[in-house]
Amino acid sequence: MNKTFLLLSWVIISLFAYWFGKKQGMNQNTPEISSGLSQGIEAKQAVKSTEQASANKGSKSKLTDSKVEISDDSEMIQETREIKMIKPSEITPSEYRSSFRERMDSSNPVVRLQAFTELLQNPTVDNIATAKEAYEKLPEGPARFSELRMLSFSWGQNDPRAALEWTSNLDGFEKRIGSGSVLDSWARYDSDGAIEWANENFEGEENPYYVGIISGMSESDIGAATELMTSLPSGRTRGRAASILIEKTWQIGEAAAVQFAGNLPQGSLQNYAFGEIGKKIAKEDMQRAVQWVERMDESEVKVQVSEDVAERWARKSPIEAAEWVSQMPEGEARSESMEEVVTQWARKDPTATAEWLNQFPSGELMDEPIQRFVREVVRKDPEIAMTWAEAIVDQERKERTITEVKRVAERVAQQQEAQANGELQQNGNPRDGGPGRGPPGSRPR
Repeated sequence: MNKTFLLLSWVIISLFAYWFGKKQGMNQNTPEISSGLSQGIEAKQAVKSTEQASANKGSKSKLTDSKVEISDDSEMIQETREIKMIKPSEITPSEYRSSFRERMDSSNPVVRLQAFTELLQNPTVDNIATAKEAYEKLPEGPARFSELRMLSFSWGQNDPRAALEWTSNLDGFEKRIGSGSVLDSWARYDSDGAIEWANENFEGEENPYYVGIISGMSESDIGAATELMTSLPSGRTRGRAASILIEKTWQIGEAAAVQFAGNLPQGSLQNYAFGEIGKKIAKEDMQRAVQWVERMDESEVKVQVSEDVAERWARKSPIEAAEWVSQMPEGEARSESMEEVVTQWARKDPTATAEWLNQFPSGELMDEPIQRFVREVVRKDPEIAMTWAEAIVDQERKERTITEVKRVAERVAQQQEAQANGELQQNGNPRDGGPGRGPPGSRPR
């Protein structure tokens, strides 16, 4: 019994040992297969990287040699190249200039401007010379104005006098853009030097160089820039400089812009500033602009602001603007605002404009709106324009307007005679109930 039991146990143990050994053998073979597959994949990837690196030979990228051991079925060792990205600091001047010139040949303005930006961030003598050469090869016209501004501004940081000598040889609008950009740049770090140069290089009161100087000064000292602007004589230069400062303060905030305008000397300059602010408020919120005007006391400022608000509103909706103006109390502010409504509305619907004007009693405050209406319709219908011109109250204005209408009517008659075949047709003949119904006071109301 015991011998039988022992024999049976020995057989079972032997079979288990055989099975266990076979199992272990199968497991040991698995890593070899996986390793072979893995090595094969890695080898193919490495070979592909090598082929790509070889294809990139001769490119502008700098390459550094390194050897990488790759294990594949044949356990080959192959040489590869590692691609290294170029940093701007690693580009030699000759490479930089070559790259810049190539991009300047692009018809894409974004590519060209990017090249200018990269080059002129460091306004060295060589970089300025390269940019100037590239700029001068560009086709003339507005398409290269952005490049001119960048070149001039950057050059002004390096050698403003040399830059201004170069811009003095430009023509027309390019001369103004170039010199203004140089002086803008110069005045940001040496306003006294820029002002001295401007005075030395221009004779007369309307010195256009002050526009760029004031623009540059406003970046660091808006008070000094304002003081310089207000010291200029009334004219185009002061107006352009004032526009720059209005934009600058508006960027800070509406309150800053209003404060800036309020601190200006009373008169045309202050009126202009408030008017521009009124336009900006109206652009954002017309009703808020209207409320702002209505809270103002009668003054030159109110006249200017109401006129500008009415002009912007009439462009969008002349009927709504006319309704607002009609509710204004009689006075100069209403008269000036009516002019703007008439200008916009008469171009779209002269009949409705005439009917609206006819609601108001005649008087000197109606002379300007009527005169504006006459000028808008005279080319389309000189006869109706003459009827309205004769309703002007102020005698001098009336005679001047009638003379103007006669001159235009004569030209229209000549054109009609020259186009006897009907090629030239009038587009504003009076209709029933149209402008021909007459000016204020010409019929019972």
